[in-house]
Amino acid sequence: MSEFWDDEPHIQAQLQVVRNTIEQTVATAHGFIRPILEDHVNSTGKMLRPALVLITSMIGDEDRSEDAIRVGSVIELIHLASLVHDDIIDGAQKRRGRASVFAKVGAKQAVLAGDFLLARALMLTSGKERGMDSQIVSRALTRLCESELDQDAGQGDFFIDRSTYLRRIGGKTASLFALSCYSGAALQEIDDATNKLAHHIGYCMGMAFQIQDDILDYIGSSKKLGKHTGGDVKSGIPTLPLICALEIENELDKHELKSVLTDRKIPLDQRTTTKVLSLVEELGGIQKAQFLAESYRKRALEEIHRLGNPEVERMLTSLFEKLSARSV
Repeated sequence: MSEFWDDEPHIQAQLQVVRNTIEQTVATAHGFIRPILEDHVNSTGKMLRPALVLITSMIGDEDRSEDAIRVGSVIELIHLASLVHDDIIDGAQKRRGRASVFAKVGAKQAVLAGDFLLARALMLTSGKERGMDSQIVSRALTRLCESELDQDAGQGDFFIDRSTYLRRIGGKTASLFALSCYSGAALQEIDDATNKLAHHIGYCMGMAFQIQDDILDYIGSSKKLGKHTGGDVKSGIPTLPLICALEIENELDKHELKSVLTDRKIPLDQRTTTKVLSLVEELGGIQKAQFLAESYRKRALEEIHRLGNPEVERMLTSLFEKLSARSV
């Protein structure tokens, strides 16, 4: 978590309990995989998803912190499992600057490690409690898996359209953000309209977050990211800056970027990757992607102010401002 939550000590303290819960859960893992999973858990970043559960659980008048900690732990375990599986699909050797589970034990054992985290997540809840509606959770997990499968099947196809990309990140990232906000709000005895509003806020936040994350893969600091920029392009994964650059190039009736990407062996060599990064920036793909990210931010902020709880609105707005200004 580093210093990210220093200005919200109450949330920071609860997130530490979430972390402790996850560490205790991972401690039940068998044999040699236990220290590897413990290292994976200890590399947890900002813990945004459980934080969203904790914050939105304060929309109503009841103290639901104990339930929110449990639900947040479940969702963070699901997220951690998805990262393990994501690294296998991408062949990623690094995760936040440290060796990935895949790099340490190979694909077969990493798949089983990710499955273990999912199984332990499900053991923390029966799926019947408020905030963990089994159908909502199932839909989110289904979308996440479908998006990963779609991305993997299309690896190396740089010429997808914008709607395909948005559908992918809607399942891969925004679905868990939406589930987090919905689950927190649903812990309270409030109207269904507010639950749905929280769900949509989470979705828009997740879309903005992932688009910015994809932008940082082009212009971020390699040192802060813990990995080299251009990783997605090198791995054959098209993201919004590239898609926007290709759109602009097509409008200008130019074909240099398209030509560079056509019939390339994956992974791309470093020279080609660097050329693509340069062309995307020159064509204005990054700026166009930033414009769409901003549209999701504005939509989320507008809906945050409809929640009717000044403290929750303040915390969500503050979180959004910090995420929007991040460089990692």
